[in-house]
Amino acid sequence: MRLVNRPLAFILAAALAVAAIIIIIEVIAVAVHHGPLLLHWTTWYRWASKTRWDQLVIQVWSAVLIVIGAAILAVELKPRRVTRLPLRSGHDATHAAVTRRGLAGALRAAATGVDGVSAAVVTVRRRRARITATAASRGRAATEALRQPVTQALQDRLDGLDLRHPPHLRVRVNSRSR
Repeated sequence: MRLVNRPLAFILAAALAVAAIIIIIEVIAVAVHHGPLLLHWTTWYRWASKTRWDQLVIQVWSAVLIVIGAAILAVELKPRRVTRLPLRSGHDATHAAVTRRGLAGALRAAATGVDGVSAAVVTVRRRRARITATAASRGRAATEALRQPVTQALQDRLDGLDLRHPPHLRVRVNSRSR
């Protein structure tokens, strides 16, 4: 959501700055007894002075703005996706973390470092890491023989990183396709 918030905040700030400048210009124009310069606000003023708060148009626009505001609030209050997994540290003032993408790369390197594994696809979530390794040879015997070494290499890599809450490993070894 941070990627969307920054441009929206910039657009809102620019719109507020332009609106403030226009209001300043219009106030100065009224002070020197000149008519509206940029906006014909006098028609809006007349309409607003005739319109009561309990009219339908005011109720509809209020409902629309409340729904939009509630939707924006709900989106902003939704917890963000965890992108960093915290590491244990020896000191309370030290906070370190590894990104899910970085952990996926480390696990991929550990899996492909095992003899007989040609490739690995890694998906890291907050509580689970799913690794699908591809054996260099064909056959069920080759994949079954690689399962334990790949799992052990991945577990050693996770233990070496010393994550505060390490994800559970789900390892699958597939044989090479034709």
